[in-house]
Amino acid sequence: MSDFIHPGLVLILGSFLIPVLPSTVRNAYSVFIGTVAFFLCITASPGMYGSINIFGLDISPTIRVDKLSLLFSYIFSFIGLMGLVYCYHVKDSLQPFAGALYTGASIGVSFAHDVVSFYLFWELLSVCAVLLIWSQRTKESVEAGFRYILVHIAGGLSLFAGILLFVKKSGTFEFASFMSYSGEPFWWLILIGFVLCAAAPPLHAWLPDAYPAATIYGSVFLNPFTTKAAVYALIRGFPGAEVLVYLGSVMAVYGVIYALLENNLRRLLSYHIVSQVGYMVAGVGLGVINLGLNGSASHAFNHILYKCLLFMSAGAVIYATGKEKMTDLGGFGRYAPFTALSFFVGAFSIAGFPFTNGFIGKSPIISAAGEVGNVFAYILLNVATCGTIISIICKMGYYTFFSEKKTNYEVTPLPINMKISMAVLSILCIGIGVLPQLFYAYLPFPMDYEPYTVQHIIDTLGIFSFTFLVFAIFLKKLSPKAKINLDLDWPYRIGGRLFIRGLDKTVVPAEYNFVNILWRKILHDGVFPMGDRTESYEKKKLDRISIFSANLSKILSDNLSRIQTGRIHDYAIYMIVGIIVCLVIALYMFK
Repeated sequence: MSDFIHPGLVLILGSFLIPVLPSTVRNAYSVFIGTVAFFLCITASPGMYGSINIFGLDISPTIRVDKLSLLFSYIFSFIGLMGLVYCYHVKDSLQPFAGALYTGASIGVSFAHDVVSFYLFWELLSVCAVLLIWSQRTKESVEAGFRYILVHIAGGLSLFAGILLFVKKSGTFEFASFMSYSGEPFWWLILIGFVLCAAAPPLHAWLPDAYPAATIYGSVFLNPFTTKAAVYALIRGFPGAEVLVYLGSVMAVYGVIYALLENNLRRLLSYHIVSQVGYMVAGVGLGVINLGLNGSASHAFNHILYKCLLFMSAGAVIYATGKEKMTDLGGFGRYAPFTALSFFVGAFSIAGFPFTNGFIGKSPIISAAGEVGNVFAYILLNVATCGTIISIICKMGYYTFFSEKKTNYEVTPLPINMKISMAVLSILCIGIGVLPQLFYAYLPFPMDYEPYTVQHIIDTLGIFSFTFLVFAIFLKKLSPKAKINLDLDWPYRIGGRLFIRGLDKTVVPAEYNFVNILWRKILHDGVFPMGDRTESYEKKKLDRISIFSANLSKILSDNLSRIQTGRIHDYAIYMIVGIIVCLVIALYMFK
């Protein structure tokens, strides 16, 4: 441990100073500890470090630094730093505190070698996310935060039960691949805990419910950590699990369908998290070859960059106009060309346009599906790409920045720190896309892959051209509608309300008509009479004891007061007599 300073712990411990610091230095301090954590990540040396003792059990090592954990620590620490820069002007101390803590927990997940420390950091993610959701301080955000808690408690319990069974079965605490135990009950319990945090349908509704309910700065922090920590855990624990190929492929299409229907900017982007994480999940399932696992890691890294850029751009629109729905916007590009440019860099990146990081990031996953001959995944992932182009570039881009202005909104200038973070992410999205092999050198597994082949570029441009044509034809049909879209959370929301109403009509009347009457009878016939008898006994017996004790104390104090004469020579005599008594006792004991 002496050779390794844990960057996650630096952020976690350092974040607790943020709320107590003066507002004049609070944000500068948060950026400082974010910078320190990023520096510690990029200078970390591969190896095994640390040990802990829990209930007499020695767990060693607790920290694993390898290419996979380093890749995720790089992007977690960097994007946390960019998030702290983005919210630099915010006066609320809760948001930078929760953001720094969230970043530290994510780094802790990526470096955890044992299942105990992994689980502790994993659960801390949920705590930080809820703080960011509640930082909006509205009725909607409070309710969304509680729903988030309930879902993630269920996932955490599933994971915890799986870990306990795994430790009992294997006799080890090491967090490594579980594939040798495929099909075991704990294998499924751990997998469920991971895919729930990856927002896999039908367990995904917490994400588009909670992320738009946070502040615009909270959404930037919420986007990269929980779902990508789940992707990291899947790469580490379930490489090549075939069920993930089909689950991820469905996720990719499901997310874009709901994104196409959305009117709210951040809900649309939230559904695209579900879709894009679907690519990563499918890539893990295709991990029978390194191309799939590297594709998942690569896509997770690059997705964090361009999706945070998109959330920052959407946040800039909301900050400037106070509007969050496309039906209230339009024409914003003429007022804020920098925000529009940043948005479209992120939009073309998420769609996978050549010379962006999205093109070189997720293409290995689709190539892996083709290489192993999985037609289902290959078709659905390409269909999802078309849906991404339409919903992000065409629909969100056009109806936010270029269509006619729908309401008479005023534009507030953006703080310079928001522009700096957006500019840095835009440069990286282009830079990584232009220099893919430089980025590929940091991927965790050996891979020989060239994204810029003539065939790949022609196929991609063909998909873009076809999709733009479809959007032009169905422009009016795809216009945003001011309506609420029902998702898979509505059945259990309605079921929950019906359950509560059922309790009101059954349990509550039973309590009043039976339990309440029974309890009153017990009180009147048993407890109260017993209390009366006890009171009578206290008066007859116990009161005499207290009175005797009081009188005895008074007699003793009166006699002691006679000894306290106030004359010094009397006290000197008392001391001499005391010394003589002590000497006699000592001589008697040691003779």
